[in-house]
Amino acid sequence: MPGPAVEILKRFGAVEDDQKYTRLVDLFTDDAIYYDPFFGPQRGKGEIQTFMEHMERLVPASGARFDEWHVEGDTVCGWATWTMVVQGAEGDVPINGQSLYRLRGDKVSFVADYVDPVAYSNLRAGKLPDLASAGGISSHLAPEATVPAGHPALDLVKNFWAIQDEGDYTKLSPLFADDAVFTDLVYGTMTGGKAITDFMILMKTEMPARGVTFELVDCAGDTNVAWSQWSCHFPNGTVPGWTLHTVRDGKFTLDADYFDTAASKALRTKA
Repeated sequence: MPGPAVEILKRFGAVEDDQKYTRLVDLFTDDAIYYDPFFGPQRGKGEIQTFMEHMERLVPASGARFDEWHVEGDTVCGWATWTMVVQGAEGDVPINGQSLYRLRGDKVSFVADYVDPVAYSNLRAGKLPDLASAGGISSHLAPEATVPAGHPALDLVKNFWAIQDEGDYTKLSPLFADDAVFTDLVYGTMTGGKAITDFMILMKTEMPARGVTFELVDCAGDTNVAWSQWSCHFPNGTVPGWTLHTVRDGKFTLDADYFDTAASKALRTKA
């Protein structure tokens, strides 16, 4: 069942109807951080106000719009998926995006927006979003003490990473519900326990063979919703990533992995 955060976060999508972004300012705590992948972190209500005023001029003038908003949330965190539609030389160009949220009471203390860097660079040659600098910048806004003990989504994410740190991916399989969906930008979508188990068997051999390791940077979770920010370490560099989760009865029903595909491509080119 969706938590109260859903109604708050839906207002971020609803503002796209008239693109009056300054209406969002009252939703933020005084110490909030809004991270935009092109303009960086806006810290505090004053900077967020100025940023939203800029967006009210920039977005309508560019002809961009944001569609297909989907929001998941509990009480202290949430996430959204959406599509930014930008005008290209041959018509509308859809660019997928995601947002991570922290909440405190009925206010938002953190937002980090991510956009598909390859899709954007194909539209705006040479211009890439900064997806790395968002990692971990909100951890001080949600100390452990503010999250009640026993929240299963947060506990599950932490358990996932504790197991992954050991390197045996097959031990992750029991953390997923029988009808879970696991999505990966490289390997596609795995649906159901068997498909996810087969994927974890592959990861157990393929990741060490490629010299790839993962490191948790930050995470947030509550009862049914969670997200994590992480780093993927290759032998010749590091790529930022993030994951959207939903949880039911203490098991993942959704694990949607994203990462900086442009940075990953650059590392492969240098290898």
